[in-house]
Amino acid sequence: MRNTNYLRALNYLSQFNTRTMNRTNGLHHQIMQDLLNLFSIRPHDFKLVQITGSCGKGSTAHFISSILSYHSYRHGLFTGPHLNRYEERFMCNGEMIEQDEFSAIVLEVEKKLSGYHYEQEVGHMHVMIVIALLFFQRKGIDLIIFENGVGGKADPSNIFDPIIAVLTEITLDHSHLLGSTIEEIIIDKSCIIKDSTKYVICGMNNVQARNYLLKIEAHDPAAFLFFNRDYVNLIKQADETGSTFHFKSEHLLLENIDLSLIGTHQVQNASNALAVIEAFIRLGYEFNEYMIHSALKSVHIPCRMEILEKNGVKFLFDGAHNILEMKTLKKNIDSLGLPISTVILSISSNKDIARMLQAIEIANATYIVTPHPFLERNISRREIEEAFQTFETNNYMYNLNLEDTIKSIYENTKGNTFILVTGSLYLVGYVKSILFPD
Repeated sequence: MRNTNYLRALNYLSQFNTRTMNRTNGLHHQIMQDLLNLFSIRPHDFKLVQITGSCGKGSTAHFISSILSYHSYRHGLFTGPHLNRYEERFMCNGEMIEQDEFSAIVLEVEKKLSGYHYEQEVGHMHVMIVIALLFFQRKGIDLIIFENGVGGKADPSNIFDPIIAVLTEITLDHSHLLGSTIEEIIIDKSCIIKDSTKYVICGMNNVQARNYLLKIEAHDPAAFLFFNRDYVNLIKQADETGSTFHFKSEHLLLENIDLSLIGTHQVQNASNALAVIEAFIRLGYEFNEYMIHSALKSVHIPCRMEILEKNGVKFLFDGAHNILEMKTLKKNIDSLGLPISTVILSISSNKDIARMLQAIEIANATYIVTPHPFLERNISRREIEEAFQTFETNNYMYNLNLEDTIKSIYENTKGNTFILVTGSLYLVGYVKSILFPD
């Protein structure tokens, strides 16, 4: 049974689910600096690998962390969002924060913030960062793999000075915050590159984003490593069990790397992680080829092209939440020949709903749309129905009672078909917890 402090901690954190971060005149950065001062946290005490991008941030972070863990390099890992428990966001040397330690840190944050003059302007990400850094500080960890939230400049963490900056695939996402063009988005995200940054990993295919970073490279003292220029991969096979690929960079030549994660996009994410390892090698770290192979193969991330079966019914869980990720998901579904009969999804506010739906259009599938689990990100039923008018299928429904819907679908699904759950990691994690409780 959950202890009283844990329930108090969760109750405190729940208030941030409905807050919208105030970024006016850089207030989110000022608040972040204030909080670090309040808790006596000095960012310069940490060596940061900071990861931003539109797609693949979390997977890239987990691949890096696994390789470091296999080589016994002490490090912290901060990711988000979580699926079922906040503790998933905070890991030290591959181990998740203990519930009691998490509760104690959250309640300490609550106590100290009660007298802070901007307390009502503190956002969810501010609190997550403080929890993470307090945890790592108390564990004596200085090397941190840090996954950004939204953007670079738009994220509270932009006050950090990473030794390695990683930019994953770029697409139009969070346009209300980052801009309506690729160039505006990459300008925001590239702000994680600071004067102290030694290496910049440019892990995207998007031409506009690459061209902008090439301009920065021309006058920046950091070493830039571009995907398909300074490091390359060659995919040998991909199926429902994962992928096999070769990788090459200046110091790494790895053949027949096996990934357990499904989807060829994970090869790009793993390659970006290996580019970070290349940067670590140049910084003096040592790695073993066999352990790199083992580390990459061992990575399992729930709800990233995850296939599970229960009583003969197959489920595909994937947290795709923007147009490019939806297109990638659809491409993987088609290449693997997965017969999808039902799609359960939630789409958050400030998204192009019609294009999201078109990206995941599957012939003859039934679509069930549910409200977003975070109220501040919810969109109205009217907007959903208007978007479906641009859709070729009318076989959809909007359902508030998700648990009853899941039960009905589960009981009536027959044959060798899949139920796809997507659109939001929060939704995917919630549905999975109902169907496959721990």
